[in-house]
Amino acid sequence: MLFLSERRPPGARRFAPPAWLGALSLALLATVALVVAPTPRAAASTTAATTATATPTVPTQQVTTLFKARTEYHCTRIPAVVTTGTGVVLAFAEGRKRLDSTGCSDIGDNDLVLKRSLDGGRTWEKDARIVVGAGDVLAHGNPAPVVDAATGRITLLYSSSDWNRDPAAPSRSGHARTVHAVHSTDGGATWSPSVALPHLKPAEWIWVSTGPGHGIQLDRGPHQGRLIVPGDHTARGSTAGAQLYYSDDGGLTWSLGAVTEPVSDKGAFPGELTVVQTTTGAVYVNARNSAPTRCATNEHRLETTSTDGGASFAAPFTPVADLDTSPTYGSLLRLHAKDRGDARDRLLYSGPSRLGPSPLEDRRDLAVRSSYDEGRSWRTVGTLVSAARTGYSDLTLLPDRSIGVLYETAGNIPHGNVVFASFTEANMDAAATELRLPRTADTRERPAGQPGNHALVHGGAVLGARGGGKAMEFDGTDDYLRLVCSPSLRVEDGDFTVTAWFRHSATTGTLPIIWAYGMQGRHFSVRAEPGSGVLRATIGTDARVTEVTLPSSYNDGAWHHVVFSRGAGISLAVDGGAPATAPVKVAHREESTSLTPAGEFSIHLGARPDFPDQPPGVAQLFRGALDDVRLFGRALTPQEAALVKDGSLAVATDEERLRLGFSSLW
Repeated sequence: MLFLSERRPPGARRFAPPAWLGALSLALLATVALVVAPTPRAAASTTAATTATATPTVPTQQVTTLFKARTEYHCTRIPAVVTTGTGVVLAFAEGRKRLDSTGCSDIGDNDLVLKRSLDGGRTWEKDARIVVGAGDVLAHGNPAPVVDAATGRITLLYSSSDWNRDPAAPSRSGHARTVHAVHSTDGGATWSPSVALPHLKPAEWIWVSTGPGHGIQLDRGPHQGRLIVPGDHTARGSTAGAQLYYSDDGGLTWSLGAVTEPVSDKGAFPGELTVVQTTTGAVYVNARNSAPTRCATNEHRLETTSTDGGASFAAPFTPVADLDTSPTYGSLLRLHAKDRGDARDRLLYSGPSRLGPSPLEDRRDLAVRSSYDEGRSWRTVGTLVSAARTGYSDLTLLPDRSIGVLYETAGNIPHGNVVFASFTEANMDAAATELRLPRTADTRERPAGQPGNHALVHGGAVLGARGGGKAMEFDGTDDYLRLVCSPSLRVEDGDFTVTAWFRHSATTGTLPIIWAYGMQGRHFSVRAEPGSGVLRATIGTDARVTEVTLPSSYNDGAWHHVVFSRGAGISLAVDGGAPATAPVKVAHREESTSLTPAGEFSIHLGARPDFPDQPPGVAQLFRGALDDVRLFGRALTPQEAALVKDGSLAVATDEERLRLGFSSLW
């Protein structure tokens, strides 16, 4: 084993909880009117924290921007936060310098930086400390701090590589990546020299990462006092998986513990783990589903347990129910435990609450959610911390028993700045709201085991009526539906038909009925344009857009049936009338005619895909009602389109990809 330079002092206790834990009662925490707002705190001797208000779409809360993009670094990413036994709060991040074209990439001259708060998160040091990387141009990443309660020693495990030494091929492959450790015994003021831990990376592993986010110390059971830090890896043979590291001597030496069975990189695998100990003594593990093809699954969290102190996983990872999120790192935190005198058990999880496959578009709506049964189930009711684009986050318990969260955010992307926010449990619970979006069902007949393309209902769209049935009503303010990408929703370069009933009486603006995939790139769309007096349909192939229009927006308040298809060309018809047609524009034979992006995508009903990033008055939203939206994987004949209009459910069923009848919400 490799040892860090410091030994535990003779006679030191193997484990003791921080002195401030349990010293304060939650009854002393005042409930204030602001939602998720930190309790007012007196000024401290260190530099005062700068504050900013959150987006107006959520109640005001105070936040502190600890690391701001394009100041000392091009951007900062990968937050990790811990609170020491003496109440010092340590906020870590990667400071990423721009190197050639790397921007905010994992590949480049990346340092590990730190800011400290000596008063429980009220104020923070003005200048960042460079913990690792000040004297080199290596790529240091994934800070994973953990605190030993017996000695107060802080160990920071991290991963390091020399990726940026080959600017002609800025790729993860072909560059050594290893696990290292540094530690501090004075609350993060100074740090030991880095020590490489090569035994934590088996020879067959190519990529290895620690964390990200904080590690834990076991405080019950036969392995009491053990430190655990998670990680993930890829290996030769196109396999990947997750692992746990552990230390039984306060962080002086480290061992490789639990490792998942190799999983092909064509499937889902757990990565970027977060851990917490349960009251039974087991370790609950919650992981990002790092499926390379994110459209293959809507289950973006996986879970398992370890019953032997992190030495092995008790079972394979399985999807986590009712924890809607995008593919990103999220953090666990123990808040209450009945075996320690609390009225109930409570675990917290922080992460974006918008379900979706995209690491850019869907990382938003950062929220804290709770489990009251040690991770066996998660409440869909939680507390929205920020409605902005937000990425990775990490949780810590502060000395006054309030909750601190360190998270990534920026403007039109979910990372760049690293922000700290804190709030009491009382504030958090007072702001609790339902985070799980309602669904409406894809009701087509499907082969056994094939999931439905159910639509997510945004903004509060409600069921109305059409004839003797139901339809979906949109208020034109924030209502829309979204289909999270699924392989069966790809039309690629093939023929297709989309049909829908629509009703509106708008006299201005553009009202999207359906808008699939992107904006002006690969996409197809149908929208009513009362401002222009037309109904328009478009397809985008590479940089070229083909469109057809009908000379009315059909804004008479009556129901109309639209059919848009691509076959030999494109065709747009309403109510069975004469279609508008056009040939597909292709300038070169080698130009792709695929409409579907290679990566993740969404299909929007009632909104343009760039909502909600557009300001009021600019965003395009449908005002009216939609019903019986269907997608087929070929061009329907006029006779088949007429049968769909008449309500037949027996049209081209072998090519039917989607059928939204809006009969119910759940």
